[in-house]
Amino acid sequence: QLKQQIQENLPKKEGSIKATDKGFGFLEVDSKTSFFIPPAYMKKCIHGDKVVAIIRTENEREVAEPQELIEQSLTRFIGRVKMFKGKLNVVPDHPQLKKLSLKAKLKKGLKPDNFAEGDWVVAHLVRHPLKGDNTFFVEISEKITDADDKIAPWWVTLAQNDLPNSEPAG
Repeated sequence: QLKQQIQENLPKKEGSIKATDKGFGFLEVDSKTSFFIPPAYMKKCIHGDKVVAIIRTENEREVAEPQELIEQSLTRFIGRVKMFKGKLNVVPDHPQLKKLSLKAKLKKGLKPDNFAEGDWVVAHLVRHPLKGDNTFFVEISEKITDADDKIAPWWVTLAQNDLPNSEPAG
């Protein structure tokens, strides 16, 4: 209760998350205002998320702690399979998100034997820490193509735009 009262007195700002390669990020409130987000707090959000954050002073500088998700930047996305300790993960195919390795499961009806390291897939973010979940979690809804497919960029582009990978009938 005390923690809640203290948090209520702290200023809150709404903005977008801008991630960096170094693990920390910034809450961009507008073109002139941004607040530093330490790596520990960045674990709760993804580049591009719209959030409400508490602004507090730590070590004589203002930092933002994301508290509430307004709009998640990642919903349906293209990624590549990455095996981690024998478990399925997906790395989003996006320059700002390439360091994210998200735990994943297959949609019902998909066979685990058909998925290997580097395969291209369509995935959906189903759990987000700012929505009350413990971690990020994705569900793979379809396999686009194998890792070594020479025309993978073509299949990926079709999948990004949710287009069929066969020619139109007629």
